[in-house]
Amino acid sequence: MKYSVIFLDLDNTLYDFTASSREAYGEVYRTMDYDRFFPSFEAYMHLYEARNAELWTLYNAGRITKDELNAERYLHPLRAAGVAGAEALSQEFFRRAMTVLPTKGILMPHAVEALDYLRPRYRLYILSNGFAELQRHKMQAAGIYGYFDGVVLSEDIGINKPDRRLFDHALRVAGTTAADTLMVGDDFAVDIAGAHAAGWDQMYCILRGDPPASLPFQPTCRIHSLAEVKKWL
Repeated sequence: MKYSVIFLDLDNTLYDFTASSREAYGEVYRTMDYDRFFPSFEAYMHLYEARNAELWTLYNAGRITKDELNAERYLHPLRAAGVAGAEALSQEFFRRAMTVLPTKGILMPHAVEALDYLRPRYRLYILSNGFAELQRHKMQAAGIYGYFDGVVLSEDIGINKPDRRLFDHALRVAGTTAADTLMVGDDFAVDIAGAHAAGWDQMYCILRGDPPASLPFQPTCRIHSLAEVKKWL
């Protein structure tokens, strides 16, 4: 496969958002003495992560706003635990988390190895539904910002992956065509299905766990480690 441009998802494709957010939230959890409310940090995160996943599905579909997502995901664990003053506490947790999270730079295994291989061969861009105030800071903390020719965020135009309009916008930003472009991402419904609908080839990164039991179509290729990138490109 030969392309001129590669777009990569950021969170949990290159940047280990799961590990970075757990580290950041653990710090905030301890400084705010949340053990007053929960038997453990893991108990808090169990509530948070389940609700957060639901909210991101709604956000990606355009059914809730960014502000609604941020308010609800930090409020839900406190509300589920019956904590008095939950709204004020959740707002303070959010404020602190947004300060700490961008300082975390944990990458997925072999991310730098893959970028070192790709950078001399292709023009590289990030294509992400993540929030503008975080994504560039996270990339800088992880030391990968300089690998990319540009960063295209859903907030740039108010449309999220998998909506084709964001993929078409990304092509215009890069000055390329669908036939010359590859999407690399870990979320089948968002990254891979969105790219497929826009006429792009796709590299499905199954970096944690197993893929869905059945897929509506077969991606162009799939990898289980970023070390496999060079086998395909």
